[in-house]
Amino acid sequence: MPFPYDATYNKESVVELADAIMANWKTDASEVPDLDVGRLFATIKLICEHVSSIEKYTEVDKDMQALLAVATATSWFSKEQTEKLDEWLEEVASPDEAEDWLPNFPEEGTRQAVIKGLGAHTAVVTIDKVGKAIDIEYEGGNYGQGKHDGSVRITEGHLRIYDSRYPGKHLVSHDDLPSNPADLKWCMQSTNWDYGWDEEET
Repeated sequence: MPFPYDATYNKESVVELADAIMANWKTDASEVPDLDVGRLFATIKLICEHVSSIEKYTEVDKDMQALLAVATATSWFSKEQTEKLDEWLEEVASPDEAEDWLPNFPEEGTRQAVIKGLGAHTAVVTIDKVGKAIDIEYEGGNYGQGKHDGSVRITEGHLRIYDSRYPGKHLVSHDDLPSNPADLKWCMQSTNWDYGWDEEET
């Protein structure tokens, strides 16, 4: 099969390129039709540079891993090129660790942010280090719809308010996610919220 020298970083192109190499990986370079080692290496290099530019590479790309593993297993490349392929393989197999944002929310600061942000009487903070979530149960809070008891939930992907008067329903913040208690207080006082429904209720 022909080598897709114009391959870019997307699942289809990476798989197509890996398949082309795999079909002949035990064959000497001089006997592989359409093989231009220089162009092939340049193509792989461009794809790897794209991966390296990803700001948050937090999950191993198995297709890229397969591409680089089979490429470095061939005898086609020079010693320097093979070392570079091995280096890229190691990088692809070592995703960035997700940032631990929980320490940015000290318990007392987070409690005060909800009390002041919602005008609540009391608030109790629970930090789930395993599930990566913070829950703040409050009493007498008000986001503009009257005094009530409820809870605030912060995760890596969302900020929600649960009003005990409306089971199965919650408010979802559409502002940027807070990165500290000051941001959380600001979000509590923002009007940029919309209703959502708990998954089990839909």
